[in-house]
Amino acid sequence: MTITLYHAPGACSIASYVSLLEAGAEFDVKLIILANKDQNSESYKALNPKQKVPYLTVDGKGLSENSAILTWIASTYPEAKLLPEDTFERARAISHMNWFSSGMHPHITRHFRVAKFCEIESAHEDIKAKAKAMFFEQIALVEQELEGRTWFFDHITSCDFYFFWVYDRGLRENWDLSEFSNCTAHYEAVKKLPNVQKALAHTQ
Repeated sequence: MTITLYHAPGACSIASYVSLLEAGAEFDVKLIILANKDQNSESYKALNPKQKVPYLTVDGKGLSENSAILTWIASTYPEAKLLPEDTFERARAISHMNWFSSGMHPHITRHFRVAKFCEIESAHEDIKAKAKAMFFEQIALVEQELEGRTWFFDHITSCDFYFFWVYDRGLRENWDLSEFSNCTAHYEAVKKLPNVQKALAHTQ
């Protein structure tokens, strides 16, 4: 099986990268440098018309969206236990990943790329403030979820790698997340993992 992950340093694709490492998969990584607009190149657009990361190819077939990729990795490498084995708990884990993707990630994007959503410059600060407030509403729910827990489930899963990116990206927006002590402890625990360090170090 030939696996290639298209990954951008700093992007949410780190969740897929770490999951592949944790699975012990043999795979290649092709870096997409967002600052260079590699995602908009004709060659990448031909491969992935969504022009986003992560993107995974398996024996020439392509798969996009973190939740789908992470579910495939967990199913293909069950011994790694990257998602819960119980069917209901697995569904909950997939729900969490979709939450991070659709319920939290967009607020970061609206704060970071406000001009992409509104051309009226006088409205930008209001949009950014609302995006931040909505993110904080969601992370407060995660804070409750992690009360008394190290991981989201009874062992580390791909959900943990995905939320690690969500928290990290919030920090890079210069948001003070220290009030969310459970989320902060989770972030610090995940950050220490060898495969997370390996993925973070891969920038060129």
